[in-house]
Order: sequence, then structure tokens, then C-alpha cells
Amino acid sequence: MLRLVSLVAGLAAIPLTYVLGLWTVGRPAGLVAATLVALSPFLIYYTTEARAYGLTLVLVLLSTLTLLRALDTGRVVWWIAYALCSCAAIYAHYTPVYVLGAQALWAFFAHPRARLPVILANGGAAVAYLPWLPTLLDNTDSPGSKVIGILTPFNAANVRIELGRWGLGHPYVPLRDLPGWAGIAMFLGGVAAGATGLLLALRRSAEIRRVPRPSSRVVLVMVLALATPVGLLVSSLIGDSVWNARNLTSSWPGLAVAVGALVAAPVGLVRVAAVSLVVGAFAIGAVKMLDADNQRPSYAEAADFIERTSSRGDVIVESPVPTPGPLAPLTDVADDDARSRHPVERLGYPSLRAKLHSPPYALLPVASAETVAQRALRRGRGGDIFVVIGGSDELRTGLLEAFREGLPTDVRLAQGRTFPGLIPVGVYVFRNGAR
Repeated sequence: MLRLVSLVAGLAAIPLTYVLGLWTVGRPAGLVAATLVALSPFLIYYTTEARAYGLTLVLVLLSTLTLLRALDTGRVVWWIAYALCSCAAIYAHYTPVYVLGAQALWAFFAHPRARLPVILANGGAAVAYLPWLPTLLDNTDSPGSKVIGILTPFNAANVRIELGRWGLGHPYVPLRDLPGWAGIAMFLGGVAAGATGLLLALRRSAEIRRVPRPSSRVVLVMVLALATPVGLLVSSLIGDSVWNARNLTSSWPGLAVAVGALVAAPVGLVRVAAVSLVVGAFAIGAVKMLDADNQRPSYAEAADFIERTSSRGDVIVESPVPTPGPLAPLTDVADDDARSRHPVERLGYPSLRAKLHSPPYALLPVASAETVAQRALRRGRGGDIFVVIGGSDELRTGLLEAFREGLPTDVRLAQGRTFPGLIPVGVYVFRNGAR
């Protein structure tokens, strides 16, 4: 149920992106753009996650579409809808401000007669946002505002990596793996074919002295595609870094329509080749999303394994995934009865109770691995100890060795299982030699 909002929003973004393409650069580009939204590994991931990125995406789309309807019809109801959608998008996430501000400037200069309604609509959205300003200021001063810069340092390499993952790939899988080198080559080939066809068409127009000027709505598409990347770059240069792939989400529909317009611009076989290559590249990525190694951590399988092989009173020692917001800790997927039957210790992190009763991002003392092992041994009273660690092979091995040093020599590692996922999850069973 937590993910239902993202699912509905992500599915709605497919036809809405088609409408955006239809109203700006034409039906063929809109069809390609909608297909790219449906196949994008990046959007598939956030359409199935209980965070606000899917909702943000669809609210930004609705803001743009209601703005276009307001400009076309001049009806007050569309201006009100535009203001509401823009305000809702900012309430859903902070980063839409770049797209919303850029498209408002576009409307202001491209449609001089609509300047007053544009100002009034955006002014109304700003007034409706005022109740959130104290929270915005608190968030700006919070230690959490620096987390992105710590996890993804702002430098040229990470700018390139995050752009690639946003545009063609997956937020947590390298491009070389998803869509892979073949998918990258197909995408670049399709873009090159589209650009070649477009240049040939412009050259023919130049020969007859009729080079068309880009329409204002073509300019809007470019504004939508570039606003968030440019805004995040500037913000990260002058303040704390906010640069990562998921913060670019608001510009995905603009990117999709821009790519759709490019590959649909040629005629004949060149268009067929350009569209096929680009759509094929995204299709490869979408299919690879089904691989077990590209799924979320398999905590549910780990919990099932523990329930099948454990007895009441056996201790669980969990080391959560090292992120500010764990993707799914083991205790989230275990039912109430399972949690009541097993004492739980935390390895490498403060206790869950301490975390819940402390301010966000507070630095709390962490017990050593040896101390956690001795505590688990006492609480288990001779039963098995299930150690659950999510992370790389190096992280799991290091924590496991440190934990083992706190156990007596007659407690041995009896079994180990690793479950696949974006972050592999290992379950290790320590058992008293007398059992």
C-alpha cells in the first residue's frame, strides 16, 4: 500500500508523456517518449518504491500540461489547475522548483499576453507553499542536507555517472551492467541516426532558403529536459551538493520527449532505424530489471530461511544496509509473531530503539562487534545465532570476522546463505559445538 501511490503515478506518467509530446512536438515523438517512460529502468525502479519521486514526476507533468491548456484556452479553471499542480509538486519534493521556474519563465517570455495570469498563478502557488517554509529552513540547516555530498561527492566523474543512470540506466546499477555495452551502443547509434537525419533535413531546407526556426514549444521541451540538471549543477556549485540521479527525476518527461523528437525527425528507413535502436536500448534495460541481481535486497527470502531453520529463542543479529534510509531491513519484512520469538541485536549500528528516540542523523555510540557477539550469546542461552548482513562481499566478510572474534571457540559457523539483489544479503548461522 505504501508503494501504491508511486505505482499509480508512474503508470499515469506514460499517457501523460504522450500528451506532452503530442502538444509540443507531434504524435510520433509523443509515442516514442511514452514508450521510453514505460521502459526506463530508472522510472520502473521509482514506480515501485515508496518514495515521492513517482508522485513528483506526475505532478510536474500535470503542471506543464495544465499550463499549456491555460495558454491555449485562457480559461481561469486551467490557470487554477496549473497553480495547484505546481504547488503540489513542490510539496512532494524540493527539486521540481527548477522545472517549474524554468517553464514559468518560458511562458512569461513566449506568451506576452499571458504574463499577468502566469504571475498570478505562480504567486498563488507560492502563497500556498508558505506554511512549509519553516520546515524547509529546518531541513536546510539539518545535517541531513549534507548527506548527498557525502554519499555522492560533487565532481566531474559523479556528474557523468549520475546523468547516465538517470537517462539510460538504473539508479544503483552501473551502466556497463544495465543496459550494458550493447544497450549503450544501440542508444548512441539511434541518437546519431536521428541527429544525422535531422541535419540532412535542415541542410535541404537551407538549400531552398527555408530553414525553420524552432517553435516556442520545441524550446519548452528543451527547457523541461535541461532545467533540473542545470539547476542542480548550479546549486551544487554554490552550496551543499544536491547532485544525484533521483533528484533529476522531474526532467525525465522533457528528456523523453526531446529524444523522441530527435529520433522521429528523420524520414523513411533512417527514422525506423533511429527509433528501433533507442527503444531497443531501453527494452534491454527493462528486461534486465528482472534479473535477481538487479532486484531489491532479498530480505524476505532471508526472513523465510530464518523462520524455516530457527527455533524459539534463537537470536538474530542484524547489520542493516549502510544508507540513511535502509531499503528494507530484516525486521520490516518479519511478521509480529516472528519478531516476538527472536531477540534482535544490531551489528555495526546503534539499537533501533536508540535510533527512534534520537534526532535524525544524531551521532550515537555503537557497540563493538565483539560486544554484540557476547550479548547475543547471553541472550540466546545456547541457541543458534543468525547473523544477517547486507552489503558487499568485503563488508560482510569484515563484519563477520569481527563478530566471530567475540564468540568462544566452541561456537562455530554452521551454515551460511547469500541471497541475491542490488545489495546481497548474507545469513550466517553460529551454533554451539555441543548441539
